[in-house]
Amino acid sequence: MISQNMIFVGADVENGIRPDLDTVYLIASCTKAFTTAGIGILASEGKLSWAEPVQTYVPEFSTKQDPEIGKRATLTDICSHGTGLAPVDHVVCGFYDEFFNDNKDEVAIAASLPVAYDFRSRFLYNNTLLGVAGDIIARVSGESSGTFLRKRIFEPLGLSRTCTTNKEMPTDGNVATGYSVLDDGSLFRWRRPALEDGKPQGGAGYVRSTVRDMLAWAKAIMEAEGDWTTEMNVSTDHNQVQETSNTLQQIPFVRTSRRPIIDERSPLENAYALGWFRHMLPSAWLGSISPNFGLFADPPLINSTGCPRLTIAHWGEFNGFLTAFYTFPNSNSAVVVMANCSPARGDPTDLIAQHLVQNLFDMRPRIDLETAANQAASAARLMWPALIEEFVTKKVQNTEHRPLNSYTGVYESIDFRLSIRVYRLSDEEMGKGPNPELLGFQVNSLADQCAKLRHYHYDTWTFIPDSRDDAVKKGMEGFLQLSLLIMTFVANEQNEINALEWDLQGGKCEGPAPGLGAAVPAIRFERTAKLPAPSSNS
Repeated sequence: MISQNMIFVGADVENGIRPDLDTVYLIASCTKAFTTAGIGILASEGKLSWAEPVQTYVPEFSTKQDPEIGKRATLTDICSHGTGLAPVDHVVCGFYDEFFNDNKDEVAIAASLPVAYDFRSRFLYNNTLLGVAGDIIARVSGESSGTFLRKRIFEPLGLSRTCTTNKEMPTDGNVATGYSVLDDGSLFRWRRPALEDGKPQGGAGYVRSTVRDMLAWAKAIMEAEGDWTTEMNVSTDHNQVQETSNTLQQIPFVRTSRRPIIDERSPLENAYALGWFRHMLPSAWLGSISPNFGLFADPPLINSTGCPRLTIAHWGEFNGFLTAFYTFPNSNSAVVVMANCSPARGDPTDLIAQHLVQNLFDMRPRIDLETAANQAASAARLMWPALIEEFVTKKVQNTEHRPLNSYTGVYESIDFRLSIRVYRLSDEEMGKGPNPELLGFQVNSLADQCAKLRHYHYDTWTFIPDSRDDAVKKGMEGFLQLSLLIMTFVANEQNEINALEWDLQGGKCEGPAPGLGAAVPAIRFERTAKLPAPSSNS
């Protein structure tokens, strides 16, 4: 096992905590490998099957737009991102990365996701469905998925600082805090992540861990793969591995390629397994779910002239944390990079990990990844002015809004368990200037899921922040896309407002997804109640 670790900045700046091998970070989507390993344990014990329809374990997974997906989708399909259901993370997660609902409705919400692609036709990364995979662990095992992982993976492997909730984290203070960097270089401190065991999307991203524990995890994984030829027997008819005594006996099965992540003819693999990416280097698709990927016109290409080298890897990002995790089974090597910063200035873990990989295997020609990092940061700085330019360009000038009480009321999406209350701001709350904020909205009666609205054009209103820093402080860093920042009120045949449309997908997601924006409509919220009109006219 070859490991490399680099320390850069404070784990908790205010409290003077410097990171080390035992500092705890949220690893976000690198959780998916633990979740699929947990499913593998239950499968090896005969308690579930990768090949059975998901409805066998969660009957409420009755997909609304295409019932056949619900009837046919298996654990293999949802864990390899092959259902074709669209990732609409913002129907689940709002400002400050807070969740709108608890976990009891996750499966029903997942079943309501719109269809973007034909079933099993292509890869489409979906966090909510990996959350469902965690829910299935809970249903089958009879305990929370986080508890199951602790008992069956963390503790047996000695991952003593790995957990799935904030309250389980070590009490020694060696725990990282997430930050965003403001325009003046100062830091904005994030809250503790709400992504936990028992919350939506938990199985997609709730694990907290350390560099030391992740290297131990990598070692256990690759040792299990090394035992494949002597201990494994895969049934191609049932996608089931026959039982042996190894806790991680299904790891080779889990890390086997399931579907390509892109439709292109190439001799080099770019695929997804079950909770793992598989890339044969060199690959222009390395880190395709990293926030950096959209910042490069041409991403850096390490090992461009070297012998092809397989990496089985994953990346994670949530709530001011980033992780890049590479394993190289052919050399029993691993690279882990963790950071406690949001990706608004680019993803340092992605490029640092590639730098370490390049050094580890002496890859040629040498790619200047520091220059690539500066390019990513420069591109990230242009995102806010580009958003403002789009906002101004698409605004239809000199349109008027209706009387404010035409819009106020309660708007609901039953499928997604969301309720939006639109209300008129008090005189003290209203903004100033030529286009002041006049309305406000609140989602699911949550104190922090609210914002003020100003008129954009016609019956469309916006809550665009005043600056990028303002977005960070309002918990809207994940909403810096015009479609996410506007709400359109819809009138019926009698010209009365009876619905609200909010595009919570916006055509962008983690990983390649051609044509996604055209395939996924805005979420429609029906007006179910009006609020009493104020005493004065507006």
